[in-house]
Amino acid sequence: MIVSFSGDRFLCRRAGRAALAAAGAAPGAAVELAEGMSAQDVTRLASQGGLFGRATLLLDFEAAFTGAAGVKPRNEVMKALEGVTGGATIVALDPDATPARQKAWRALGDHRHLALPRGDRLRDWVASELGEAGVESEPAVAAYLAEVFGEDAAAIASEVQKLAALDERIGLERAKAVVNREATRDAFDAIERIAAGDVAGAVAVTRRLVDAGEAVPRVFGALAWQFMLVAKATGLRQREGARRIGGAQAAAALGAAPYAAEKALALAARLDEAAVAAALAELLAADVAAKTGRDQELALDGVVISLARRWQRAGSGGRRA
Repeated sequence: MIVSFSGDRFLCRRAGRAALAAAGAAPGAAVELAEGMSAQDVTRLASQGGLFGRATLLLDFEAAFTGAAGVKPRNEVMKALEGVTGGATIVALDPDATPARQKAWRALGDHRHLALPRGDRLRDWVASELGEAGVESEPAVAAYLAEVFGEDAAAIASEVQKLAALDERIGLERAKAVVNREATRDAFDAIERIAAGDVAGAVAVTRRLVDAGEAVPRVFGALAWQFMLVAKATGLRQREGARRIGGAQAAAALGAAPYAAEKALALAARLDEAAVAAALAELLAADVAAKTGRDQELALDGVVISLARRWQRAGSGGRRA
């Protein structure tokens, strides 16, 4: 039996685990093949059933095959799967499968494409996740989670499980208190305004966070984390050159959720690594000053104004500061 999944990576892996459980595989019992996977490995392991029951394999195509170098070995594995016999259970995760490869998977067995919905359909999907988890909530909660986490299915699913554990009816304010993602998300808004040289806009974002009850050190921390992420993204863009960087690749390389990775990449296209490093150094110095006696809110306002003016002076292009 071969079951395969494409689409959103988190949804693929979750569905893959469910497929293994439905096939009777105990948690952790499947042999997982990822980086270094070869046709020979698949053929050999798929035939190792017998006294110990059916062979059970989990094949992670995204981790195993990347770029042009991965095309030949991937095709060899697909060819090897055509010859698998003996009742092996094989679950394959191929998030980036093209329509042609999805067709090839369907020829091998059961294939499901699990794309994460967008727009209003994303809100409906979140509402469905809440319902399946047994969360009784106001309609606004699904819209809020969709707005905060965007297309980060893993983060949404994690928050849904947190809300489910509360075992109570969830209203919007309760959801906001549990999720507590405003500082992290709005930090990108502040950085975008800083990079645009929008002094008033940048200050307005950080003051809104403080007025909403966020501690100043937390706001400093969120800004610093986002600037470090942008610095990593500028380095990633330089290494990749003109090659397109996919959301999943960026998330893996930066160690961040897809939403944050995509935001960082967009900002990295407008800023150079030296400018980001200088801004980060100034931000960290202000954070230290705020913790050693200086008025914290004044320190936050001061560094945000200074950074925005830095890019304002550099001009609308923002490539040097």
